[in-house]
Amino acid sequence: MKKVFKAFIFNGVFLSVIFIYLYYNYQFWTHYKTDNFETLIEYNGDNIKGLRGSQILIHKEFKKYIEQIDRYAIDNNVELIINQCYRSDKQMLSRKVVEPGKQSNHISGFAIDFNIKSNGIKYFAIDLKKSNLRKLPANVQDFINDIRKNKDLRWGGDFSIEDPVHIDYPLNLRSVNSWIEFSKNCSLDYSSKIPKWKIWK
Repeated sequence: MKKVFKAFIFNGVFLSVIFIYLYYNYQFWTHYKTDNFETLIEYNGDNIKGLRGSQILIHKEFKKYIEQIDRYAIDNNVELIINQCYRSDKQMLSRKVVEPGKQSNHISGFAIDFNIKSNGIKYFAIDLKKSNLRKLPANVQDFINDIRKNKDLRWGGDFSIEDPVHIDYPLNLRSVNSWIEFSKNCSLDYSSKIPKWKIWK
């Protein structure tokens, strides 16, 4: 009986360690197959990673912009931890920095929310506020300034209601009709999502 109890405890501890590791490093249950999608794609970057290993979904037309963001991150030796990328308009949000807009570029797959990691230190919304910009390490400042200088990208720290963890291509301002079309197409893809781990039909 003692052996059975010890085996039970050992297996419980072992499974708990695996669960904790997966929760903080690779949340595979958040990953969806994209081969049946027409609009949404998965982005795997060099210096852009999903929070706790979550999947980064974006509109396929946003890929060239996120690649440029990734290039700035590499050049400035920072890593972006993505908290939010494509977001369904039905998705409930927690820990919001600002109240999401009705025509958010997240809904069209043209935006990311992020934290920055540099030299082992993580920088969150409170750290990345525009008023704190000059207090940040030079490479973090340079990364944000590279975004600000890019005519196709916006840093949320420059918004009237500041959102310093946000970067987007302003599709909702440049073409409302495209925003509506792209959002609808993303939503159609997302409504047919299949978890990657699901191997049965």
